[in-house]
Amino acid sequence: MLNDVINRYLACYNARDIDGMLDCVTQDVVFENISNTGQSMRLDGKDMMRQVAELSGNAFSYRRQRLVNLVSGDGKAAAEIEFEGKAAVDLPNGVKTGETVKVRGASFFEFRGDLLCRIADYS
Repeated sequence: MLNDVINRYLACYNARDIDGMLDCVTQDVVFENISNTGQSMRLDGKDMMRQVAELSGNAFSYRRQRLVNLVSGDGKAAAEIEFEGKAAVDLPNGVKTGETVKVRGASFFEFRGDLLCRIADYS
């Protein structure tokens, strides 16, 4: 059941279905993105997550997350994720318009009921 929510969330992410992504999370969801380049971001709540999802979706002409491996139990899950995207604009990290970005990372999920209440992406 928990794996289904993660798979649905990723499918909606790949389809750029922001409403579908947000249907998978609690109202007070915490979303964190931590990069090994030293950049990090924390969002609290669905409204902030929507704003960033809309902006970041426009930063790539194509983007896809692929689930490589998933381990779950006790209301938590850890996933190995591959991200690939093509920049639609020059990005703050130095990636230029048209360049392809490939990143392998890990995502950690926590659940409340059958919804995600915390998502932490590490790359």
